[in-house]
Amino acid sequence: MPENRIRVSARGLVRRDDDLLVARETPPVGDTPFYYPLGGGVEFGEHSEDALHREFDEELGVSLSNVSHFETYEGVFTSGGRRHHEVWRVYEADIAESWPYERDGFTGYEVEFDEEIACVWKSADAFGEGDETLYPEALVPDL
Repeated sequence: MPENRIRVSARGLVRRDDDLLVARETPPVGDTPFYYPLGGGVEFGEHSEDALHREFDEELGVSLSNVSHFETYEGVFTSGGRRHHEVWRVYEADIAESWPYERDGFTGYEVEFDEEIACVWKSADAFGEGDETLYPEALVPDL
């Protein structure tokens, strides 16, 4: 991403009882994983809700239903020695297909970066109790 740009992303809060469907990532330095809701970047001229549908289709091959805006978060942070500015449009949603709910974990695929996405169900309480890290961090108290 070019310097001095604001990245807007659309993220989905998909629930299975008390669990959230999240992507798990382990940073290159250190071994403590962190998590974030699935979704991705909003393209110029694209509504964030449309981007959410597109990202779930591209990364998991699934459709969403019952999509509703949850909250918007904004953060400025440094990662990998670079300053970032992001706006996250978070939506609650259900996955229309049943197979993701039947598995404790599975792999998605990010075409743009040619990499796999580790998708897991995690208890929302794990983030609220501080045992696990969820980004954006401002989302945690709202769960």
